[in-house]
Amino acid sequence: MFDETGALLLDVGPHVISESPGFAQSIGAIAASWAQTEVNLNCLFAVLLDTTPEEAANELKKHRSAAKTTHWARKRATEILKGEELLSLIETLDRLDEVRLRRNRVQHDVWSRKANDVRRIFAIHSDEYLALTTELVASSEDTNLAISVAKTFAEKISDGFSIEDLEAISTEIHSVSHSLLCAMFRRIVMRLAARSD
Repeated sequence: MFDETGALLLDVGPHVISESPGFAQSIGAIAASWAQTEVNLNCLFAVLLDTTPEEAANELKKHRSAAKTTHWARKRATEILKGEELLSLIETLDRLDEVRLRRNRVQHDVWSRKANDVRRIFAIHSDEYLALTTELVASSEDTNLAISVAKTFAEKISDGFSIEDLEAISTEIHSVSHSLLCAMFRRIVMRLAARSD
């Protein structure tokens, strides 16, 4: 998108990432960490169910998203856990909910950059981008109106991420993933100890 002088207002598309290796690496780390986190969440949920692997797999198929699995893991935890174990797991699941929302912005939004900001890239929600495109098409016969729409949109885009911001998200995802893994093993050990008594 350009202003009336031809100056760049907002550059939008996947090339924004591919032309910025540091950002690409940070976004890739988030994707890889999140994949492991979802696996750890699913394994923890299966352990909380305390059932056969087949039944656990069938139950997980019903949920199909980290948000739903987190909800049901929280619900199951409140049914079977007590004390510090319950509080610790609920805190971990709360952290997972928070970082999932930040991760979703990174993984599902459209990326852009502003000519006057070289330290950050900007996330545009797909609904915002669709609304912009629709408005630009509607104003395509009036160049001044189209430029005004583009300028207003570019000014409104402010959800920027530096490489440090992205690294912080990746670090938090990794931390939550580790906490889920620890909770799973703690539950397994406690269950085995109870069965041997």
